[in-house]
Amino acid sequence: MDQMSAEARELMPRPDRPIVETAGAVSYLGVRLEKAANSDTPFVPKREQYADFINDEFSLEMQKTAATAFSLGQPLLVEGGTSIGKTTTMGKMAAELGWEFHYVNLKGSTDADELMGKYIPNANKKGSDDPEYIFADGKVATGLRREPGKKKIIVLDEYSSAHPNVAIRMHEVLDALGRNGNVVLTEDASESIPVNNRDTYIVALVNPPGKGYFGREPLDPAQLRRWVYIKAPSDLPEKTFSYATKSLFGLVPQVETVSESAFLVSRDQALLPEQLGEVPGITEIVARYEEFHRAAKQLVKERRIGADQPQLFTYDDRVEPKRIHDFVLSFFNGDITETFQAALKYYYANKVESPEDKAKLEELIAHVEYREIQQPSARRPISEPITPQPESIPSSEGRPGETVSVERAKSIMGNEFFGAEAIDKAFDIKILPRDIPPVPFSPEELETAKELGQFLILRLDRDSSGSLTMQKMQRIVQPKFDSRSKGKILYDPSWYSSEDFFTKDVPKARWVLVTKEVIPNSTSKNYLNQTQEIADYLKNQVFRGGVLPKEYQEAIAEFESQKKAISDIIADDSKWRDAADKLAALKLNKITRQTPVEALYDVLVYSQNHDQRLLEGRYTWTLRQSSHGYLVNVGRFGSSGMVVSRWAPGYSGGGLGVCLSR
Repeated sequence: MDQMSAEARELMPRPDRPIVETAGAVSYLGVRLEKAANSDTPFVPKREQYADFINDEFSLEMQKTAATAFSLGQPLLVEGGTSIGKTTTMGKMAAELGWEFHYVNLKGSTDADELMGKYIPNANKKGSDDPEYIFADGKVATGLRREPGKKKIIVLDEYSSAHPNVAIRMHEVLDALGRNGNVVLTEDASESIPVNNRDTYIVALVNPPGKGYFGREPLDPAQLRRWVYIKAPSDLPEKTFSYATKSLFGLVPQVETVSESAFLVSRDQALLPEQLGEVPGITEIVARYEEFHRAAKQLVKERRIGADQPQLFTYDDRVEPKRIHDFVLSFFNGDITETFQAALKYYYANKVESPEDKAKLEELIAHVEYREIQQPSARRPISEPITPQPESIPSSEGRPGETVSVERAKSIMGNEFFGAEAIDKAFDIKILPRDIPPVPFSPEELETAKELGQFLILRLDRDSSGSLTMQKMQRIVQPKFDSRSKGKILYDPSWYSSEDFFTKDVPKARWVLVTKEVIPNSTSKNYLNQTQEIADYLKNQVFRGGVLPKEYQEAIAEFESQKKAISDIIADDSKWRDAADKLAALKLNKITRQTPVEALYDVLVYSQNHDQRLLEGRYTWTLRQSSHGYLVNVGRFGSSGMVVSRWAPGYSGGGLGVCLSR
């Protein structure tokens, strides 16, 4: 096997060693950067300066972000607070890689000639033949000059505070680097410097405009498009502060263990452009990407993302596709969906700060996928109101009908039965047999449900210590996931940590039939049209060939009587809250849609008993509204945890459907 492949094996990342170093390269969470062949220069930082650097999860992610831009030869602009370690991280990487580190602080009256160079008195003038003045390179020009075996980082700190001439001059530099062309030193009688973006890397660092940072003005979005713009936090995350502090005192390792999902592995050899067109699914993926790009631009235009960020940004019609293309060529891992989605998260989701905004984009990103054509699945969702229930498990309240014993139901449903034992395994809740009610479905209903790909589950509203909320489920089950390295329960609950659906709501205690996937034809539909799909699914699948029970007849009749009026309200964007209220109040939605807490309950019980994640690639739109009136959806239950988001009722997306539970 050749030397490159041997080194690639040595650089293979592991969660417990996210940064791997060999004699010739360093891998940052899988992104490989070559060391400089010649590091014998005073501009290379000393490694001992960074001996106490804590490689916590946040710092590791920042290093991967920078390494990705460097590996692609793209200029990087990071906006973030003063204390999050932007400059230190760049210096630390330069020290490890043996790269020169040319740092310039642009705050104040720095002019372009201080960066590119200027004429200064010749201190070594000895005779009349010696010039009075000689040209001295500025720090940027020094960093741009190519020298055998050397690699260089130019760091422009306080970039948004720079003199206007600096930005204009840097445009010329960035354009030249992008083409691997020449930078003309007009300051030195138009000397031309050949430059290469694989030898020189440029990073601009800025503080958030406003937000307590005096004198920081937003950059022109047209200027920002020249950079790979990364919106880092304004403040260090609390968990990062906690980990770093513990590490300083020797309580935890200096290098934090990260999940496998954090890695982005470079290829030994990039795809050739002509090979890209041969990748299975590339045509479908590109078509979906075009839809995603337009939708993301619309979100920015309407300020539905980035509304709290003073720095305006755009998704450029020419720049972004080219960057996505280059990313896919370099990081294609055999799965075009996974690679494309990683690229979109890097270039699109990284421009927003709030978890809510990231969730909106990641929901759209989930639609950019390639799936082989399969037979349509006949499955469906979950439901019920959200008011806390009594402590005991009720018997078959609701619609009248035949019941079966727990034993009979278990024999019919087989592996899709989740009773007392399954609940105990998931939540450590003991239930006495005498407290378990009969199952309120006929044998025929259970047979049909099994045929349609549904499971039967006993929902509880409390454990021995009180209400079984989403918040409590996370506390109970997360240690179980940790012990088995299964990742997170919830993806960053910060935006909804004080919402009632997270802290107060409980499942409705009863037996329910639940679909393992969203029902057919429910994606790419707004909330109203999804409700129509629920009605059709009940009539044509769940109760096909039989009589629709009275409660469903009444619920569908109520829906039909209000559908036109609600449709008219949805058409008026200013009345979205009214439409959301009316849709959430419909009986049909109340008896067929899950609440967020019920959806989490169901997927946790299923995953703890079958080691399979439901809703891994889809979202289900629930009954519950956020405190601001948006309709909450949950899904994408991968190793990073279930994503909880919210939309106005007029939204529709290819990854957003509805599960049915009854």
